Amino acid sequence: MRLFAVVVPPRGVIDHVTQLAAGVQPEWEPAAAPGEPGRHAAASSRLFSRRREQVAAPARSTGPMLDLLPAAHIHLPIAKLGGNIPLAEAARVTTALQAQAAEWESPRLNLQGGLALEPKGDDSVWVRLRGDLDALKAVARGVSRVSQGLNLYVDRRAFRPELRLGTINGRTTEAYLETLLTALDDYESPSWWQTTLLLIIPGEAGPDQVPYKVYSEIPLGPAVPH
Repeated sequence: MRLFAVVVPPRGVIDHVTQLAAGVQPEWEPAAAPGEPGRHAAASSRLFSRRREQVAAPARSTGPMLDLLPAAHIHLPIAKLGGNIPLAEAARVTTALQAQAAEWESPRLNLQGGLALEPKGDDSVWVRLRGDLDALKAVARGVSRVSQGLNLYVDRRAFRPELRLGTINGRTTEAYLETLLTALDDYESPSWWQTTLLLIIPGEAGPDQVPYKVYSEIPLGPAVPH
């Protein structure tokens, strides 16, 4: 089986930020002081110029300016554990993670701020995680340490402290992207305690269905002191 470690924020938090993104309309004439670009104008122009170097922009048509991911598909990848591993290996790593994760602090997190088209070659818009990021990164390191201790290959390249909201398309404009990133900068979600880590098996699913099966839900340890 293909086994992945992921963090899934509360569904209400994900629903709220996706609804925010879905409601954004481009400010064709951003309200900026004379001679001053908007907060993201220079960055979005630079990023779109970079994108044009990679692919030819298709003709625009009517429709959404961002291909939003369904809320059920949004989660934070931590690591891929092994390749196609047998059930016995999956059970072994689950038991080891359950024992160790009780010592890893539960981080208090929230969402605020946005990022788009970075690093080079990426075509996505992301919302940033804020809060106890050191504790979150410690969880990711712990997953790797435990798994590698069992001689499992661990791929952590997908881990980054952001949630992928969607991808740009042929209708995406610089004005829209600037407005969206400004809205995400001004947004702050409610905070939550991330008290579990999931081990999942990916699978096919419809747009409103969770695209994986939960193999194991692993409790984390005490909350980070605040």
